[in-house]
Amino acid sequence: MSWVKNNRLLLLFAAVVLTTLGAVGLGIVGVVATFGALLGGGAVVQTFGTFLLGTLLLMGVDIVFSVALFRELARQASIPKSQRVAAGLASLESVLPPFASLALSDVFEPPEPTVDERHEELTQRYVEGELSEGEYERELQALLGEAEESDAEPLDASEIDIESVRASATDTEREPARE
Repeated sequence: MSWVKNNRLLLLFAAVVLTTLGAVGLGIVGVVATFGALLGGGAVVQTFGTFLLGTLLLMGVDIVFSVALFRELARQASIPKSQRVAAGLASLESVLPPFASLALSDVFEPPEPTVDERHEELTQRYVEGELSEGEYERELQALLGEAEESDAEPLDASEIDIESVRASATDTEREPARE
C-alpha cells in the first residue's frame, strides 16, 4: 500500500495516458466500424451508438483521472499560498459543486500564523507606532489567552519583557531624529 502512495503521481499519469489512448483508439475504431456498416449495409446507428457510448465513457474516466492528477500535482508542488487564489477557488467551488470535492481552495490556503509569528507582528506594529502601549498590552494578553487555550506551545508572559519592547520602540523613534 505504501508503494501506491509513493507512486501516486506515476499511477495517475499512467491512467491518464491509458484512458486517453483508449478513448482515441475506440473513437477511431468506431468511425471505421460505422463506415464499414454504412458501406456493407449493417446496423449503422447501433454500431455508431455503441462506439460513441464507449468513447464517451472512457473520456469521462480520463477527465476524472486528469483532475485527480492535477490535484495531486497541486498538492505536492511548492505553490505559493495565496488568500486571493484560495478565495477565488472557494467561490468557484460554491458555484460548481463537482469542484467542491477537489478542495483545491484548501491547497492554496495559506497556513494560519503561529503564536510566535503573531507575537512578532504585534511587537512590530507597536514598535512602528501603529499601536499605543495600552492596545499592545491588551492584544498581547488576548494572544497569551489564545495560546493557552490552543494546543500550540503557549507564550510565557515572563519571557516577554514589555520594557525591552518599549525601549526598542523608543530607540526606533529616536533614530530618525539623529539623522
